[in-house]
Amino acid sequence: MKNDYLFLTNSGLDFPLDDSIKVLDFIDDSNYIVSNIDIKNCSVYAPEINFYANNTKDDIGQKIKNIKSLYDIRAIEFDLAKDMDFKEEVNDKLLIVTDDEEKYKKILESEKFSSITLGPKIIKDINGHIGNLIVSIQKDEDVFSVACSQIIWEDAPQFAMKQSGVFDPLELGFDEVSKKVEDNLNGYRYKNFTMYDPDICQYNERREEICGKCEEVCPTVAILKDDEKKHLEFSQIDCHGCGGCISVCPSGALDYTQMPRIAFSEIKEFYRDKVALIVPRKMDLEALHVELPKGILPLAIEGEKFLHEAHYISLLQTSGKSVIFYSDFISKGSGDAITLINEIFRRKYNKQAIFIAKDEDELKQAFDKIETFNEAKYGINESDLRKREIFSARLAHLVGEDDLGVVKTGEHIHYGNITINQETCTLCMSCVGACNVRALTVHPEDNTLRFNPSICTNCGYCEPTCPEKDCLSVIYDELSLKPDYFKQNIMAKDEIFKCVECGAEFAPRKAVMMIAQKMEPIFGDDKARIRTLYCCESCKPKVMLKAQLEGRK
Repeated sequence: MKNDYLFLTNSGLDFPLDDSIKVLDFIDDSNYIVSNIDIKNCSVYAPEINFYANNTKDDIGQKIKNIKSLYDIRAIEFDLAKDMDFKEEVNDKLLIVTDDEEKYKKILESEKFSSITLGPKIIKDINGHIGNLIVSIQKDEDVFSVACSQIIWEDAPQFAMKQSGVFDPLELGFDEVSKKVEDNLNGYRYKNFTMYDPDICQYNERREEICGKCEEVCPTVAILKDDEKKHLEFSQIDCHGCGGCISVCPSGALDYTQMPRIAFSEIKEFYRDKVALIVPRKMDLEALHVELPKGILPLAIEGEKFLHEAHYISLLQTSGKSVIFYSDFISKGSGDAITLINEIFRRKYNKQAIFIAKDEDELKQAFDKIETFNEAKYGINESDLRKREIFSARLAHLVGEDDLGVVKTGEHIHYGNITINQETCTLCMSCVGACNVRALTVHPEDNTLRFNPSICTNCGYCEPTCPEKDCLSVIYDELSLKPDYFKQNIMAKDEIFKCVECGAEFAPRKAVMMIAQKMEPIFGDDKARIRTLYCCESCKPKVMLKAQLEGRK
């Protein structure tokens, strides 16, 4: 049975910890969920605990409470994570790409590997993944393939580094690469970092290519597009877990297994009235020594790129204070999201919401610039809401009744609007069928077509789907900070036509009249067929049968 929390210290503590945290000065045989030290018998290593404990200026009472919160945050993340563990078998077939075999003599002579070398100039392509790599080679006019499990390639080109199982000594260091390829002989362990909902994906099974940003920003071959079927293919073994695909997914079809939306929704509550200092795993907290002013609490995340606009606004409206993102690299999606949120908060409060700190000096500067906006605080139940719906509800509250103008959205985050010509719209509802995020909806109670621009992904698929000429147009990359932008606006309305036979309502009047106008000339003098144009589905065959029977008399 696992205990919950362990705090290991070799120098003792000058302050108490919560009773739920076991404090030891040695490693025992028990198993733990969260620990402040990286040990084998613990599921989660949380370096932010020591970082906070050693650097915060919070008073003792708050410090005790916050350390407990840091353990609880990690436990929630662990409990609600949707990842699974996988293992790929790796054999001893090692390919070393080099023109200098002497440099790799030790590995080549090792009995642990069945090694071969090839010059870099003859390698044309690599496919597969660690444990099953296929290398395409060209010598003179001949092209052939070599199979291997792992590859060491000094200064490897980008196409090679996209595949799992390819290691570059210039990037990792020669000793580290040697250790990695040897450790992998015991099996390559990996996790799934993404979850996918094809029902709201803007690429999946569309007649036209509307989206595909996730594949575009993926640094590996973990996401590939099947353009013929319009399907996304995921290779979790090739995924680095950076999360870049999640931040650019417009609909929220992709979510991060390490911290899914349901987990983030709970975790954000620990940052109420605190400044969240977001720190991705790749940033070495053990090497960071900076004084934390009162009220700042670290938020450790695994991937550095998965945070999007709904994450940021949720955190800001919970804390009521600025957010600091400590990272030496900002992804395309997160960068656009931060720019968007900062522009919105500037227009509303004339304050900066999110600060980016790429090193220790910038972090200290950010501490001096922290803003407070208690009036932005807002709580909603996010459990059944999609990404766009969360952002819409929160932004609607922030905008209130103000008119803050229009914000241009970036290359990797899209918001927009549509216009519909009511004169040509027949309420056929083709656009509603094309919209898989519920932005366009039909309302039989008053025969209206409605549109909520704030949850529209700006994919534009409704425009080619509309059968009418000059009827529906898409406005791209404009986020309107006005009250009406967050409401279901009536785009078209019509009365329902009643069947001339039974009187049942069955279709919008304009649709019936448009079809009749096109078909009457074709039917000529056939009064029965013309009459069916104004009948419901039940009455059409009755009218035709009656005409046939009367014709035989």
